Amino acid sequence: MKPVLVLAPLLALAACSPTTSPQAGRSLFAQNCVQCHGADARGGDTVPDLTGIALRAGGAYPQVMVLDKLDGYARGQAAYAGVKMPEFGYLLTGPLTRVPLPDGMSRELPEKIVALDSYLRSIQRTGD
Repeated sequence: MKPVLVLAPLLALAACSPTTSPQAGRSLFAQNCVQCHGADARGGDTVPDLTGIALRAGGAYPQVMVLDKLDGYARGQAAYAGVKMPEFGYLLTGPLTRVPLPDGMSRELPEKIVALDSYLRSIQRTGD
């Protein structure tokens, strides 16, 4: 049996834990993101609508791009209309979890980042 087949169910379980669930992400969003993106996550003139991430990416949720933004790989780059994402250092702390990625690889990330990603994925609009 291939090791990847054995790990796949374990990775799926890690991604569904209560600490990385959309509900946990909603709480983190309320604490850190509503000031700019709004309670409905629809943003404004200089802040992106986070419910339309998938629509702007051609219909598929761009998980790697979102994780890059959230965990700081893209830190310092203009996020939208010249506005930079603030750095929320404490979101990068705490327990880590391994996240399966669309390309078949996986990446270890802080649970808080994974929870925010889960929440953002759960609020995507399917069309206008």
